[in-house]
Amino acid sequence: MPRRGLLHAVSGEGLSLAAAWLAWAPLATRGLACLSRALRHLWALVSSPWKRPGNASASLPEPWESCPGLRVYRGGDAEAELLTVHTRPYSFQVDLAQLAGESAYFQALSRSGMQEAVGGHLRLDHVPSPAFHAILQWVFLGRFSLAEDELLPAVQAASYLLLPGFLDRCRLALRPLLGPQNCLSYLRFAEAVGCPELRAEVCGYLSTHLLELAAPVTHQLPPRLREELAGLRLQGPPKLCVLQKENVTRGPRQQPPTRGLYCRPLPPEEGGWHCATHLPFQADKWSFSTAQLLNYLFIMGGYREKRGARGFFFRTAAFRYNPLTGVWHPTASPQKRRRHFSTAVVGHHIYAIGGWYLDSLLAPDSSTCLYTAVERYDPWADRWAFVSSLPMGDFSFAISLSHDLPLCTAHAGSIYTLGTVQRTGEKLLLRYDVDADAWQELLPTLTRADADLPGLYFLGGTEPLFVVGGNSRGNVVTSFSVASRQWGPLRSLPKCGLAGQGLALEGLLYMASPDLGAILMVDLAGPDCALLPPPPFPLCYESLFLLHFPPQAADQGGGAA
Repeated sequence: MPRRGLLHAVSGEGLSLAAAWLAWAPLATRGLACLSRALRHLWALVSSPWKRPGNASASLPEPWESCPGLRVYRGGDAEAELLTVHTRPYSFQVDLAQLAGESAYFQALSRSGMQEAVGGHLRLDHVPSPAFHAILQWVFLGRFSLAEDELLPAVQAASYLLLPGFLDRCRLALRPLLGPQNCLSYLRFAEAVGCPELRAEVCGYLSTHLLELAAPVTHQLPPRLREELAGLRLQGPPKLCVLQKENVTRGPRQQPPTRGLYCRPLPPEEGGWHCATHLPFQADKWSFSTAQLLNYLFIMGGYREKRGARGFFFRTAAFRYNPLTGVWHPTASPQKRRRHFSTAVVGHHIYAIGGWYLDSLLAPDSSTCLYTAVERYDPWADRWAFVSSLPMGDFSFAISLSHDLPLCTAHAGSIYTLGTVQRTGEKLLLRYDVDADAWQELLPTLTRADADLPGLYFLGGTEPLFVVGGNSRGNVVTSFSVASRQWGPLRSLPKCGLAGQGLALEGLLYMASPDLGAILMVDLAGPDCALLPPPPFPLCYESLFLLHFPPQAADQGGGAA
């Protein structure tokens, strides 16, 4: 064959091979692309258990992102037309009817006859595709799996699309993640996107740990929000609580193991006493006064601690108990070493009034000096400060005498104390104006001719203030109207000993009666009395108060010490 012909034949064969390659190249490219996607999907399935939250940008795409078939969600009717929802950056095809059953947004869309519903296309370009995918997984498949960094976008989308069920599930997922370092960020986010479910969850966390978070978090909140959080602490049912304030007679071997804070349903509800918590210290002798503030129990005073081989001394101490968590925390002690002193709560402050030197175990007598200094405790700063002292003058006040009877109460922004004029035996009320930081006498006095009350047991109530006292013939109830400055009539009560810190609530007085061995419930407006079962320890110097416990733990015993 001539050389020219051979070259011509070779060139024709090369052109045929090139044409064949150009025909198969697109098919080969598509095949390689499918193989690449399959390998990526396989890698995603294998590596998904090791994905870390927060590294989504560095991870491979999810299968549903690269496969449109995985973004189709059908309901029970397989023949129903699907709505195409365009999110950022992917689109989904969904059964509108099933989605409308969970979302008020899509329910309104399905009934509106709008162009989006009729045309089968809805643009939600502001909704991130991962958030919408999580919603569809929950609505159609009942699956919920969101990392911490995926929760907030999903909450924002669900809040916009009005999906209360999904928001509740997000709220439960967020609960164990809340902490001091992120709770304010979550609160600001919930308020910014207008999500009441998320805000309620964060506020619930803040209120449960209100004072525990005071220094880093809640102390910086606006007063109105702090009041809201304080109100949330009262959602659980109130319980009548009793605590032994003092033990200065029994040795360690006689110390019963049942000492603690006991609670029972508030009458007229029936129920027995349950131990909510034990005291946060170990001691054979102690003396504490109590106060209830922001649904916390505060105890302030001290306990005896061994020093050396045979010596002892009293250590000042103060604690607060959170009934919503069952945990005690130490707090600052009063600056005076007080025992047998009264407390009153006004606003968000506790006032310590009267009392005797802590280290003296003897009953107060004519040689024992009563503290006139008054201190105020700020729970947000955990700090005590002195305010105006008691104007003792020629008055001998029976504020927390030897039987530990705190004749002190608070009402309408003022503190009232009841005392006895030493020379005449008249009963005189003093009023402390918290805002003015000043004391004044409230005249007239209650003379011996009006009422023979050598013993005073209780001062409390609202308007009027009730006074309970006793003489050799029996006990007496009278009242004093702060508004009209008048004493009320006398009413007789059965003769019995009363001791400790009583509680006046809605016209009823609850107070320990050691000689009856029970809690006495007195109708302050009438002569009716009733006995409540005693707690499982002998009554002596008990304090009665109200605490609100979580609903699920209201009728359960136990607690953390």
